[in-house]
Amino acid sequence: MNDRPPLFEEPFDSDDASDAIAELEGEEDVAAAMAEALDTFVRDNEEYVEEGAVEEALAFACLVAARISGIAPDESAHHWLDRNPFTVSGDLRRLAAAAFALATRPRDNWFNEVQADWQGLLEHLEPYRKALHGEPQEAPAPFVPDLSRQKGQWLRAFWSIAERSLPDDTPYADAAERLVLAVNEAPDWLAWWRPANLQELLVFGQLTPGAYTERISRGRATAEAWIDFGHSHEVSDLTQVIDDLQRALTAAGRHLGLDPVPALPALPG
Repeated sequence: MNDRPPLFEEPFDSDDASDAIAELEGEEDVAAAMAEALDTFVRDNEEYVEEGAVEEALAFACLVAARISGIAPDESAHHWLDRNPFTVSGDLRRLAAAAFALATRPRDNWFNEVQADWQGLLEHLEPYRKALHGEPQEAPAPFVPDLSRQKGQWLRAFWSIAERSLPDDTPYADAAERLVLAVNEAPDWLAWWRPANLQELLVFGQLTPGAYTERISRGRATAEAWIDFGHSHEVSDLTQVIDDLQRALTAAGRHLGLDPVPALPALPG
């Protein structure tokens, strides 16, 4: 079993962890839901850490640690915490520390048995462990974006329909690709983005009929805009592409405290 690849490289990347975190995001009281899940994990896994619950518990414990310290090696943690403010009580911290200790103990632990690089995982998790125990640690150096031309685009967009990628040969996809490229090359748009002090803005656009929704978050190095535009990609008027991208950029700029957005370039022919 030790020949198997790692289940994940970070504490939020396994299917069990990501599913649990997504469900947690819908809870009315995030801290209470975390505490309940961690308490159950600690009580049920005292003798042997079972498969299935450990990834969820470790991810929750790391989110608590990241909230306490503001230090997290994982960009996904910064985004999640930006979208989900909660207060860490003494009881939640205690449960997170206990769950973290169980999830990372080297014996009687299914998780340890299937990890290809257990020591490497522990080293990656060390900032979270220190935060849970109140141990001093050096904060990472401030992030400094490099927006030089050599670094490529600062804006990237990904389009999907019904939980699959938008086909490349659709008129919407073609127009959106050309418009995003034009925005990346426009000096006034780079000037608008620069005060965010981030490397990239990632727009994830869902094109299905329904209600418009948006979910914006800031990480340490990136911002993300998850937008459900509420209409199909099968639009007859391609100015809809311009309206959609303008709406996404406006939402992201509002969340990041940026100036009002410039006019979008004309849709390239």
